[in-house]
Amino acid sequence: MEKTADGTKIELTWYERKQGIKLADKIRKIRGKEKRRQRREAEQFNAGSGKQPRAKDAERKKFSPQEQSRRNGEHTGARNGRHAAPRQQHAAPDLQKLGSLFDSSSLPADARDILKSFGSIIASSHPLNSKQRALLPGQIRELSHSLTDERSERRLGYMNQTSTLSAYVHYYLWWNIVRLTRLFANLPASFLSLSENDICLDIGSGPLTVPMALFIARPELRSVPLTWYCMDISQQALSVGEDIFLSVAAQLKSTAWKIIRVRGQLGTAIRDKARFITCANVFNEISQDAGMPPDFLAKKYAEQLLAYTERGDEKARFLVIEPGVPSCARLISQLRDAFIRRGFQPCSPCPHALLEQCPMDGRREGKWCNFAFTTEEAPAELKKISDAAKLAKERAVLSFVAVERKKEGTAAESTFRVASDPIRLPGGRTGYYACSAQGLLLVVTQQQLKSGECYRLPGAAVTGRTDSKSGALIVELDGRADSTRYLEKSFATLSR
Repeated sequence: MEKTADGTKIELTWYERKQGIKLADKIRKIRGKEKRRQRREAEQFNAGSGKQPRAKDAERKKFSPQEQSRRNGEHTGARNGRHAAPRQQHAAPDLQKLGSLFDSSSLPADARDILKSFGSIIASSHPLNSKQRALLPGQIRELSHSLTDERSERRLGYMNQTSTLSAYVHYYLWWNIVRLTRLFANLPASFLSLSENDICLDIGSGPLTVPMALFIARPELRSVPLTWYCMDISQQALSVGEDIFLSVAAQLKSTAWKIIRVRGQLGTAIRDKARFITCANVFNEISQDAGMPPDFLAKKYAEQLLAYTERGDEKARFLVIEPGVPSCARLISQLRDAFIRRGFQPCSPCPHALLEQCPMDGRREGKWCNFAFTTEEAPAELKKISDAAKLAKERAVLSFVAVERKKEGTAAESTFRVASDPIRLPGGRTGYYACSAQGLLLVVTQQQLKSGECYRLPGAAVTGRTDSKSGALIVELDGRADSTRYLEKSFATLSR
């Protein structure tokens, strides 16, 4: 027997039966009204309007003020032999921001100037005539298709084609430099502490994207004499990239790092053992045709990367960056696990070096680790090229992991890193998925948080309850009494 929220039996009146209305339709309509009413009550309750849910209002009218005070636990007299404890209104815990993956203020002034004038730097070493410039938007759009929805038809050595390389250098290289410089400027200084004559290896280097972005973003490294082995199957892309890199170094009035171009791919041998190994947008291209499970590929790739380092080198470190899509995030998570099993620990973006299982590992129906920032501060000329190619970008997204040798005595920290856009929750609330040593969190707050930001986790904010949808531990940052309990109730109602 179906009943309404107040216990009234739901049945058809004689007039409704005469009209041909079905009982199931009436029940569905009543349930819909109840859900809408509960949403409105949640919004009123959480917006601090002072209005309580109607069911409670109706209940309060049955009692005198003294009796209602006693029922609320506000009366100080005895109740069934015990004193009723007053309801506690918790203050909002202090939220301490520890950093961000994409803080633009971390970029030095000369780096921002380089990003703005990067198109001119490219043109100075590889100029386009009027006809080539007119064809550029169409070539960029065609390359975009071959990198996304038509990737299965793309040739392995696509960068050896002149028109493709031109489109890549004048557009994708610039965008990649923009997003990587933002990331590199905010990575931990200890991870990027390289010494004189250290050997570095960039696999799938293309037009030297990673070394160039690092040189621009970290001025303290420009004066350190490093040797970079830059590996790619396109010798032409490496040559073009080296020319642009030398122009960038000249603009920054610095001596360029030593570049050794290597024609090859992951697994190709180099003369020296490397201390710092990077690869960006590599594994998504080579794994799409592999036909093997991601966990098998992750173990294989980890072994191949480790083979480039000196066995037992305590200063060896790896940085793997991929597009921010679920399949790449899944592979990044499994690479992270493979490195942990081989004596390494993640130092970014993970705020939990000691947590072996990634809480956002990209499993089916699960959350996947990716970070994004808006392109509002991107160079105007670059956005103009995007518009001309009809590929307007509003966000730059990536998945990555930086690992180093495991350190003894590493303590778990109570921090979390935001790993999602704002999520609309019942009751007019806002939430964010976040990663922490406690696992996946659903951070509920009216404060505006951004993807990639890291905060200290206030102990008082952890509710001990979990989100029924994702299994995430609920963290309440605004300190409202009973708000999390009401939020969970709303979730349960809406999920029926």
